[in-house]
Amino acid sequence: MIKRVFAAGIVALLVFSSIVAALQVSVRKAEPNQLKATEEILQGVSKIRQLPVKHPVKNGAKNRDEIQAAIIRDLDENTTPEELDASFKTLKKLGLAPADFQLRDFTIGLLTEQVAGFYDPKTQFFYLASWIPIAEQKTVIAHELAHALQDQHFNLKRFDKWAKDDSDAELAAHSIAEGEATIVMFLYDFAQLGFKIDVTQLPPLAESMQAMNGISNDKQFPMLAKAPNIIREGLQFPYFYGAGFVQEVLKHGSWERLDKAWQTLPTSSEQIMHPEKYLAGERPVRIDLLNYTAMLGQEWKQLETDINGEFGYQLTLAEFINKETAQKAAAGWGGDKYATYEDSKSGDLMVVQFTAWDSLQDSDEFFKAYAERTENRFKVKSSAEATAKIRLYETGEGLIAIEKRDKDVVIIEGAKSREQLARLQAELWKSKKALRQ
Repeated sequence: MIKRVFAAGIVALLVFSSIVAALQVSVRKAEPNQLKATEEILQGVSKIRQLPVKHPVKNGAKNRDEIQAAIIRDLDENTTPEELDASFKTLKKLGLAPADFQLRDFTIGLLTEQVAGFYDPKTQFFYLASWIPIAEQKTVIAHELAHALQDQHFNLKRFDKWAKDDSDAELAAHSIAEGEATIVMFLYDFAQLGFKIDVTQLPPLAESMQAMNGISNDKQFPMLAKAPNIIREGLQFPYFYGAGFVQEVLKHGSWERLDKAWQTLPTSSEQIMHPEKYLAGERPVRIDLLNYTAMLGQEWKQLETDINGEFGYQLTLAEFINKETAQKAAAGWGGDKYATYEDSKSGDLMVVQFTAWDSLQDSDEFFKAYAERTENRFKVKSSAEATAKIRLYETGEGLIAIEKRDKDVVIIEGAKSREQLARLQAELWKSKKALRQ
């Protein structure tokens, strides 16, 4: 769900709430012609990251119109209009975006507002946003040159064509790229000021960056201020949690240990949020859902199927319940798969979710949290059939069923009748395939 909103082939530095400047201990004296200093900055980044420069990096600057054109081109190359429409409908059905939300237009506007510079693996060229203040240009350049070094050693182009039904793993891969580049940028910036920082001795970066970003400037970043939570936090995730992941990996080795992480990539947002699970080799449960259009009827079509991951469920729950409760309920995630269906005649939507949890307690916490979310969202109570393992709700958007069996929880939202709901529930439990990898 998260990846479909920002399926970018380019890797960019986003400014958020002035995060580039906020972590600087002071503002350097402005230096003209920063782009001419690319080679010097590249050598400095290479030394910090402990990766040799294989070849020079081409560079340039782009104005807002040119940045926007690059964003549109990248979006069109990586995400079809049908995929964007499917993502919007899933967000709408789950109450995560307004019914009149224009996802594509908003995505373009938000990224145009936020991009401070980007590196394009296809052309091996990096671009600086021409309006960035001179005092911040070296910082932006250092971030993008970190991406250039990643590309020279680990081939960023391999991320261009990610599997369409594994957003969570793609988010994890983007997080190692952005998290590493963010840490290298900070270390370079501090080095320029005469400070040698040991990032492994700093407080957890994911928490520090989120707290600092809370000091927002709505006038400076109006698109970010009005973005739905799932979009805003999904955009920030690779930088904040990614930096925390890289910090933790470095604590357990060195830059050489991070080099190995590029060969064995993290495979879930859970591993990024809890690096100890990645380091221990704990992998997600793989869930395969069948396509149920034949059972639903010829008027139904499957719009998309994907993985939410721990982070996706944290945001989905937190939209309607206490954030701390949502975090706790999502933390026991083991694996999931969802599919969104549409009735082509009526336009009605249905979302089917199969989730696997690490323990019976984890599945119970999620079951209760999702029931609370549903009740808060629709202002309803479960029907008389409710038990400790089943919840059934009648809403203005169709029937909702939440059912727990052992460590698995199935959710169906948008069924048109009790008969349809019962058939689909039975088929889901019958045909589920779960394999721990």
